Amino acid sequence: MLRQPHPIVPLSLPSNLPDPDQQPTTTRTSLPISPAHPSVINLSLDAVTAAQERDPKIRNIIDRIRDGKNESNFVLHDNILYCLVSKNSRATRSHVPYIPPSMVPAVLETFHDHPLSSHFGVRRTLYKIKPRAWWPNMQRGIENHIASCHQCAHHRTCRKKIPGHLKSIEPPNDVFQVIHLDFWDPVRSSKQGNQYVLVLTDNLSKYVIAQALPNNTVKATAEVIINNFILVHGVPERIITDNGVHFNNALVKVITSAMNINHAFSASYHPQTNGQVERFNATFSTQLAKYCNEDHDDWDDNLQSVLYAYNTGIHATTGFTPYELAFGRKQNRPFDPIAPTITIPATGDFYNRLIRTRKILINHSPENIQRQQQRAKHRYDQHRKTTSYSIGDYVFVKVCTGRIKLDERWIDPCCIVDKSGE
Repeated sequence: MLRQPHPIVPLSLPSNLPDPDQQPTTTRTSLPISPAHPSVINLSLDAVTAAQERDPKIRNIIDRIRDGKNESNFVLHDNILYCLVSKNSRATRSHVPYIPPSMVPAVLETFHDHPLSSHFGVRRTLYKIKPRAWWPNMQRGIENHIASCHQCAHHRTCRKKIPGHLKSIEPPNDVFQVIHLDFWDPVRSSKQGNQYVLVLTDNLSKYVIAQALPNNTVKATAEVIINNFILVHGVPERIITDNGVHFNNALVKVITSAMNINHAFSASYHPQTNGQVERFNATFSTQLAKYCNEDHDDWDDNLQSVLYAYNTGIHATTGFTPYELAFGRKQNRPFDPIAPTITIPATGDFYNRLIRTRKILINHSPENIQRQQQRAKHRYDQHRKTTSYSIGDYVFVKVCTGRIKLDERWIDPCCIVDKSGE
């Protein structure tokens, strides 16, 4: 619930303050004061004077000045203690009232919480307060006040790098062991009635299999996994998907359990977990659009051609073509010249050469992937804080869906009851 802002008696400075190097006079400026009311935030100089009289630390400084002792950073004028502050090393120092601790909350509420201050950040709030007031560790106090502000916590926009260092998936030992799956959708229905594309990407070779589908039902998903991958390339050790109902369901669970496949799900609202296939989706979407007609209803006609071009091109991460890594040989492309002679090696020789070739490729590919992962991690982690959470910690939870512009961006602090992974 939002509270109505309090009326404010402004914090003002008298116009006849002396020069810091001169002896202050004893005359007092009379300031108008609003009638006392419990809902009024009183920041008048009379209120400051009364609060200073009640503060032992400030009283001690005042007594030292009256006794003639040197207090180079403070000056007493009309029984009010002022601090001498400067904007920079060359500027003339100005007088601002020393605000006792009892009045600090009122000052912060005035210059941060009030509608005329509008809950801006530390820099703007400090800029408004600094010419008008001073107290020890003022910037830290402003930072703590804003950090604990209920409205700021629920509506703040994070413009800094998200905390947390990059953690990469360890490359597998062979091809078709770890598979990433994702739906590319939605797109305009094609003439053939297709509207979705189920994409399967091999983690090591980056080889991609994709199938256009009229829907993304559980049955269609299971059929593609069985017919297009398992019956062709064998059973993978692990598949990684998002938490969509087409992947997280009883049928897929039966398939993975029966075939002893480890099914890992990406973190909610964090597609980077399944970034292998997400990155390809962005790539082939752009390439596919270049061959569509004006109605964009023939996109599935060129789907397999785009896949062929991708699988037979050098991948920047591995240094090899996905086809070469997946099958242990280079592919003869339609544009390659026909060899004048064909040499058919002995069966045993061909098999041994294939094994040696695959061993070289499989050994070099993980090294290249890890080298690229280290470079990406170095770039990502720069100027980024790391953070960790424990069970029992209270955290704000970001509102990722169903939010309009004026809704809160963060949900009230929630208690962590369990942890999965690091």
